[in-house]
Amino acid sequence: MVKIVVKFRILPGVEEQYLADLKKCILATREEPGCVEYTAFWNAEERVLTLFECFADAAAAEKHLSYPHFAVDFKALKKYYDGKAVAERYEDPII
Repeated sequence: MVKIVVKFRILPGVEEQYLADLKKCILATREEPGCVEYTAFWNAEERVLTLFECFADAAAAEKHLSYPHFAVDFKALKKYYDGKAVAERYEDPII
């Protein structure tokens, strides 16, 4: 199992458009083989979006990066955040 947590600080004034554009990417990701969870949480006060990603294994997590909705749509969303996304990856839970 692979868990990935990614945080983005969204630029002021584009929050609604970003969330609308992001929604279709999230829904497409949830349909990927090996996707266990793909959930977004929005902190409006800090303008931070946090993605919680969970894939069945490392192969599914790597394959996620090649799907069109990631390769095209997610990369296009970079215009909405400050360019300082922080990602943490966790593998092989101990319990």
